[in-house]
Amino acid sequence: MTSAPHAKWLELLEVSCAKASISCLDVIIDQAGSASPWLPSVLSVEPAIPWHSLFTGLPEAGANDLAPLLVRIDLAQPLQRQWLLGLMQALHGQSQLLVLASHWPFQHLAECLGRCLEAANGGYLGLLRYYDPRVFPLLFSHVLEPDQQQILLAPAVFWSWLDRDGAPARLMGNGQPPDRPECFSVIELSDEQLDILGCVSDAELALDSLSNAFPLEWRAERRFHVCYEAMVESIEAGLLSDSQREAFVIEKVHSV
Repeated sequence: MTSAPHAKWLELLEVSCAKASISCLDVIIDQAGSASPWLPSVLSVEPAIPWHSLFTGLPEAGANDLAPLLVRIDLAQPLQRQWLLGLMQALHGQSQLLVLASHWPFQHLAECLGRCLEAANGGYLGLLRYYDPRVFPLLFSHVLEPDQQQILLAPAVFWSWLDRDGAPARLMGNGQPPDRPECFSVIELSDEQLDILGCVSDAELALDSLSNAFPLEWRAERRFHVCYEAMVESIEAGLLSDSQREAFVIEKVHSV
């Protein structure tokens, strides 16, 4: 991806912020997808960028090089804006940035988004990688119940990310006041929800092994969604083996 699409994305974000009377962008950086951590770069910017590790308070807190970082960019500060554009370009469209606009004070937002990382199933806590742009939209289309979605929608005026084709995507939030209780409850995922969430990685693996099964004119986003929908349906059909599920995907592709 060239620098032009990133600049266009940033311009779209700025326009949306202006309409909402917001002067800052909050960005979650998934450091785990990079060969080296991004925190040193964050710390090098002047004037200083507010930042927070979303692993703070979690068992993973010591993994500083892998922690998702929340940073707040003041769009009125040219050096901060230029740093953000440079970050977008350096990642070459990789799925490592999830952006939101919020009226919330930074520390309150950071604490809320950190709590959102914890999800429970059967009394056990685990990490919910909602900050992965490949996962984030599927939480709202397939995985989370409406009341669970509010936990992530409450602090945001809008969320934004780049899809698999490098096109900007957006999800409107609720922009609720920061004293609402939504972010103080742990998301409880059922076994069925975990299975549907697991279809994300299943679909990614199937895309690699079945690359020749898709029409050449299909772009990456369409390929993924057809494959993902097929994986979800294969669970509902009781198909368990990889071969059965891949055959189901091929059948789905041919029927589209």
